[in-house]
Amino acid sequence: MTKKDYIDELFDNKPVEMGVKLKPALLQHPNIPPPLHGLAPRVIKGQDWWDETRQDAYASTNYHCLACGVHKNEAKYHQWLEAHEDYTIDYENGIMNIKEIIPLCHSCHNFIHCGRLIMVNQKTKQGLLKILEILNHGMTILRENNLPMHFHAGMMCDYVGINYECDVMPEEKTKVASWNKWHLILDGQKYYSKFKNNEEWAKYYNN
Repeated sequence: MTKKDYIDELFDNKPVEMGVKLKPALLQHPNIPPPLHGLAPRVIKGQDWWDETRQDAYASTNYHCLACGVHKNEAKYHQWLEAHEDYTIDYENGIMNIKEIIPLCHSCHNFIHCGRLIMVNQKTKQGLLKILEILNHGMTILRENNLPMHFHAGMMCDYVGINYECDVMPEEKTKVASWNKWHLILDGQKYYSKFKNNEEWAKYYNN
């Protein structure tokens, strides 16, 4: 299958089947700042809330990925959707706010979280192949929709030595808050990092 056939298969008639318009720009979501890894609404609000919320998200697109349009039964790696917390991120002040919960296939979800994807898969040949496949998947969707890749994802491509398949956003020249200032705001409350510093974070995820 050519790349054009691949894209045509993904996007032909998907908005009709889904009942909503595709949002490939979701793949431009920046990586979650390391201080806030492991700190999410699903963790804070509990499993019952998460199960109800994510099932509503899956049903909202008739069980299609909102970024690429693939139906869960046709998705690569496994045949179910994953729920992704979509955030606004203020890097200078270290603030992250939840916008909505959205349904994604495993490939699109891991493209967004490509930093974590690389962290947990880079030690094996099979894992490295998965990294390359997922990065190429996300870049193909972005390129065919004339969208640039977030510079964080570009940095991850550089890290694993993969050529860009799409344009890359310029790096934002802004101050970044110190580790201990980062927090998630949820239901009006502030939640700070589970990790004391970058070293503790790296040790946790490398294990």
